[in-house]
Amino acid sequence: MILSQPDLRQAVAGGAVAFDPPLEERQWGEASIDLRLGFSFTKLKPIEGLTLSVAGGLQGVADSGFWNTVYLEEEDGLGKPQTITFDPGEFILALTYESVTVPRNMIARVEGRSTYARVGLSMHQTAPWIQPGWSGQIVLEIMNNGPLAIGLTPLLDRPCQLTFFHLSSSVPEEAAYGEKDGDRYKDQDHPLQHGR
Repeated sequence: MILSQPDLRQAVAGGAVAFDPPLEERQWGEASIDLRLGFSFTKLKPIEGLTLSVAGGLQGVADSGFWNTVYLEEEDGLGKPQTITFDPGEFILALTYESVTVPRNMIARVEGRSTYARVGLSMHQTAPWIQPGWSGQIVLEIMNNGPLAIGLTPLLDRPCQLTFFHLSSSVPEEAAYGEKDGDRYKDQDHPLQHGR
């Protein structure tokens, strides 16, 4: 069952679902919550002749320096909001501004918003599920599939939305995300490095 806005508000007010920092009123949808764009952006470097295996995770990528990360500020030296430009065909990993906590009796799904999709921006490639027990910022796998360069501004842009589903039963604590060895990304602050 998908949670509607009244149920979502109740879950947030009761602490079952948590957002840090707290949500603004403009982020509430009818049955979803818009998330704001954060300040961290990571781009993989093209390396000629390199073949990469990710079967064992991303540790090899994280340790190799095959990426560049930039951190924007809320304003530049002239007091203007800083933006990042996504050129046509460009793929960049970004983080949501909000850190999200999903309880063991729910699962969430992140999707792009229609306004951004209509200019060719996708927010995830194949990884929409936010598992029971998750906590942390959400990595957005942003791809510009359109013909135009698109500028995005942290905090101002709300490029994705999160929908919550009730599970038929709670996941046991030992099976929740972050409790198993392969759960590498809980509480991460960088898309290619492990969390806590």
